[in-house]
Amino acid sequence: GVDSGTRIRLAHEGEVGECGGEAGDLYVDIRVRKDERFSREGDNLHCWIQVPMSWAVLGHTIDVSTFDGDRQLEVPAGCQPEETITLDGLGVTHLQSKGERGDLVVHINVLI
Repeated sequence: GVDSGTRIRLAHEGEVGECGGEAGDLYVDIRVRKDERFSREGDNLHCWIQVPMSWAVLGHTIDVSTFDGDRQLEVPAGCQPEETITLDGLGVTHLQSKGERGDLVVHINVLI
């Protein structure tokens, strides 16, 4: 659940003080590398998939990559370009929360 700009403080894990004094604190600044498939907005992840026009018209089931492995996504019949489908609970884990996660928002790009 951490994001770029998060700072983690590790008490008494830094350099030892002068003359054998107590160790200071260690600060770790987080910088998250961008992913090619996903973009992040808060705890929600966004991805874009391309589907042929026939799938958008008739509907189709497609496998979508997630951080939890592939999941099946039902592209509904009559799907429009730029339509979004939300997969609940497949985003980033909320910081300092057990089991609570954001969503994965799948953006549909219809190839014409």
